[in-house]
Amino acid sequence: MATTEGRYGLTYTTRAPEAVEAFDGMVTAYLGFGRDIGDRLKAVLAADPDMPLAHVAKGYLFKLFGSTAMAERAKKALAEARARAAAGVTDREALHLAALEAWCAEDIDRTTEIWERVVLDHPKDALALRLAHFNHFYAGEGRMMRDSTARVLPEWTADDPDQGYVLGMHAFGLEEAGDYAAAEWFGREAVDRNPADAWSVHAVAHVMEMEGRHREGVEWVSGLESAWSQTNNFRFHLYWHQALFHLERGEFDMVLALYDRQIASDLDADMYLDVCNGASLLWRLEMYGVDVGGRWAELARISMRHVEDHELIFVSLHYLMALIKGGEAKAAAKLAGHLEHYSTAETTQGRVAARVGTATAEALSALAAGDAGRVVEALYPVRYDLYCIGGSHAQRDLFEEMLITAAIEARPALARALLAERTAAKPNSAWSWRKFAAALDATGRTSAATEARERAATLG
Repeated sequence: MATTEGRYGLTYTTRAPEAVEAFDGMVTAYLGFGRDIGDRLKAVLAADPDMPLAHVAKGYLFKLFGSTAMAERAKKALAEARARAAAGVTDREALHLAALEAWCAEDIDRTTEIWERVVLDHPKDALALRLAHFNHFYAGEGRMMRDSTARVLPEWTADDPDQGYVLGMHAFGLEEAGDYAAAEWFGREAVDRNPADAWSVHAVAHVMEMEGRHREGVEWVSGLESAWSQTNNFRFHLYWHQALFHLERGEFDMVLALYDRQIASDLDADMYLDVCNGASLLWRLEMYGVDVGGRWAELARISMRHVEDHELIFVSLHYLMALIKGGEAKAAAKLAGHLEHYSTAETTQGRVAARVGTATAEALSALAAGDAGRVVEALYPVRYDLYCIGGSHAQRDLFEEMLITAAIEARPALARALLAERTAAKPNSAWSWRKFAAALDATGRTSAATEARERAATLG
């Protein structure tokens, strides 16, 4: 077994130093949402077609697409990796291989545990660290994101070229764990080092979203646009954040312009995050009373390809939104039925489907059908479990908004209570205060309703 040392002292099973150099460059491109990640992997394999970890990385990248079709390609990459590893690999590479095996078997919990084992012994294995970060995110585990990076931060120094990305990951973990001040400090530090670091720009945007700093959020995201807009499709998620800030400010023309010019501009790339961005934004716009025209049709067209996907329940629910709103009732029913069936599977996401996925799918269908009572019956019992579908607090907030919208109609007293919670947590949200006024009116609290509307007017 021949090994070559690469960046940070990590060793690779290969005789080709150029393959290791190319692999290190690919990892940095992955951390920075580069548009050339695939080309960089091809360069690694061109330098050494038998490098085991290159085939593992290929499987990882396929799994990151979050679709059934790409999951099958990941299994083929796994077979290639096993064949190359038969002659021997390092302990670190063996763990990476085991992680891909677990991921292909849909045991996401074990996959993440293995990556954390890698990072324990190799704290500068940025690939394992970033992948663990990804899976903690899609498990809704903000504290785990925070702690995963906190464990390795002392090992990274300003001389390490990827340190800024680690700071940005830590920032986002802190934000999702509720430590907004520390999150903003780490995020700004990372952006100061590299304004093109989209994940770090995004971490600070999340802080501003959670704190209701909407005008400042617009300025933050748009002020750095020339740097982060050079990244891959993740750039559309930053435009989504910018749109959310404008939405809260009632600047609906700007929201629709961002949707048309950016957020929905590359749907044919078939990246699940683009559909999630688009569906969640259009649904919010409609809840704000905005006519979105025929924009659902394109999202539904892409979602038709993913009716039987179950890689991430969070994503499947957004496909379901698009199918429901796009008028594809038969496909929507098929997707919901697939989630129901999958909820019996002994896999990580199967358990998520059972815990919250099927109830949320039921709520989406009921909300679109105008059955507010059924929405509340489906969503209210699982509202404290919704975190496990993954995504961020900002992304999952849509489901809370759906519950509130339905409760105002079906159970106004409950809506009043939910909005008392919400306005305490989000005192700078004009939408929340307007909804609170509606709930107060519906329960005979006219004086308090007037005060709530006045508060909303100061924020609009």
